Amino acid sequence: MTASSRLIFALLWFASLLVVGVVTAAQTRREPAPVISGDNFGFRPEGWNGRARTGTFVVKINGEWVEVQSMMKTVPATTR
Repeated sequence: MTASSRLIFALLWFASLLVVGVVTAAQTRREPAPVISGDNFGFRPEGWNGRARTGTFVVKINGEWVEVQSMMKTVPATTR
């Protein structure tokens, strides 16, 4: 490989790095999906499962929508 071909190769490689950097920097963050809501309780749709809408239940705390976490309480099955 001659010196000029190495220089051309290095310049093309550097240009490709710049192009990738510009494309990556141009991508924006995705904003959270809009919330279908009442005053303090809502549903954030995320997609579809067949004909059923999928998403997350949210509550409004201090003006910010926060995901709901469910807690399952175990109850012993006894017969009396």
